[in-house]
Amino acid sequence: MSIILDSLNNKKTEITPVWFMRQAGRHLPEYMKIRSGFSNLMEMFKNPNICAEITIQPVQRYDLDAAIIFTDILMIHMISGADVSFDNPDGPRVLEGKNKTYNFNNINFLFEAIKKTKNITDKPLIGFAGGPWTALTYSILNSTERKDPLKHIKEKEKIIDQKIKDLTQLTIEYAFKQIDAGIDIFQLFESSAGMLNDEQLIKWCIEPCKEIFKNIKKYKKIPTTAFPRGVSLDNYITYSNIEDLNCLSLDQFFNLKNINKLNANKTLQGNLNPETLKKGGENLNMEISEILLAFKETPHIFNLGHGVIKDTPVENVIQALDLIRS
Repeated sequence: MSIILDSLNNKKTEITPVWFMRQAGRHLPEYMKIRSGFSNLMEMFKNPNICAEITIQPVQRYDLDAAIIFTDILMIHMISGADVSFDNPDGPRVLEGKNKTYNFNNINFLFEAIKKTKNITDKPLIGFAGGPWTALTYSILNSTERKDPLKHIKEKEKIIDQKIKDLTQLTIEYAFKQIDAGIDIFQLFESSAGMLNDEQLIKWCIEPCKEIFKNIKKYKKIPTTAFPRGVSLDNYITYSNIEDLNCLSLDQFFNLKNINKLNANKTLQGNLNPETLKKGGENLNMEISEILLAFKETPHIFNLGHGVIKDTPVENVIQALDLIRS
């Protein structure tokens, strides 16, 4: 068994396993070389051979302990026929289709990419989805509303309730399809959790997460990770007590003095500030050392508090890995 799978099974490993959110992408020159041959991101996502190649690029360059499939949290909307685009001045866009019939063949390219990746690497492969709330924000809030969401969320509360229920069930089926294709680990990215008050968070993030992970564990006993970005300590504690959760991923704002308040039976992941990685230097060494010391007695997977920033120098990633592995 790999050290990352050992860690996800709540075993303290001699060496800290490491991978990075958004490890495959714009900070890598080999990625940018491929990207230059495509007019838009969707063309790349729809090419299983390209997705598999991009998925393993950071694993090959850095010898990371896991690969994460090169795709996007918005792919789930394509199952119901939505038009999804990424190369817009105001960010990703989802236009819901009139046909609400679910058709997983709409994203068969993703499942093929998973299979192809499994054929070219023996590292554990992470599949993922956006949490129902995070996925929904891109279809129910426009780019302007996402900057000041509280007012608009309140206006749309009833319709959000139903859409969260629908997306929860769809995410379960989506996870099953990824498992069938060959993923080894499943992560739920609730990157927009910080938009919500406590009542909304429980209803639209925590309860759906429980339902999704419960069903995954019934389907296959693969490790599960939740990443509820921007939530309070109390809500991190609640997440850490989800029965079918193996690992809780912490953002860079989580105070490491509070680690002992989280469920000790869960592996923790995180939580280097991506800006610190981008800037490098002695501050990078100091922050990594603080994180490793804080997690010294705890099953831990080293990661970032969010994704790798596009202009992060490769040399800084190598500097970080040398210290993590020393």
